[in-house]
Amino acid sequence: MACLSRRLFLVSRPLVAGRAFSYSRSSRSWWTPEPVTSLTTVPVRMKSKSKKSQVAQVDERMLEGHVDVDILKKSMQVAIESLEWQFTKAITARPTPALLDHVKVTIDGKPRRIKEVAEISQQKDGFVISCLDKPDTVDSISDALHGAGLDLTCIKQAKGILRVPLPKPTREYKTKLEKLAKVAAEKARLGIRRVRSNVLNDIKKLESTSRDDIRRFEQQVDLIGKMYISRVEEMLAAKIQELK
Repeated sequence: MACLSRRLFLVSRPLVAGRAFSYSRSSRSWWTPEPVTSLTTVPVRMKSKSKKSQVAQVDERMLEGHVDVDILKKSMQVAIESLEWQFTKAITARPTPALLDHVKVTIDGKPRRIKEVAEISQQKDGFVISCLDKPDTVDSISDALHGAGLDLTCIKQAKGILRVPLPKPTREYKTKLEKLAKVAAEKARLGIRRVRSNVLNDIKKLESTSRDDIRRFEQQVDLIGKMYISRVEEMLAAKIQELK
């Protein structure tokens, strides 16, 4: 029977390239889920003739030799980590300098992160970007911030110093953040579903496998996907509650 590990390795790449934000290992905040054992209970409601709720279970042993479950989960985890970064660093009423981590400025013809060419400090009403060694760099940084889609205003405070005031967390501003959170969560769901869909398509191509086995494999992969989507829903609910 064919193994899907090689295919799954390729599946994870579109998720990485499709992140809404790029971030470095040194700055991002990680959420690591509890390890999924070979038999995991997933809070998914299943339909039954008696109309009673049933608890579905993931049995990873059923997929052994057919689907590389570790790579499958890591591929879905990429969407969770990207959403965690956005909720922690960007979509928040009190942004930190990490909000600027993904913004790159062109210096001497090469793209560089702002924190690599300037010092970023946080004040009560915003950020202060200092590049006293190369004062002219502030113009390039200001252009990069304006083109980053962060809706920020840059003010030259002094030679080599740029002030970036942050909007006060008004109700209108929080409503805007809530909408951004919902968009980010939907992108995470789509990323997880994309991985699941690709794996399900590969399962259908397995040779020398009965239809009953294929249906069982598909059900297990579907449940793993629902487990990660459930985590997205939990994160979104917590973020909306935080913004109220």
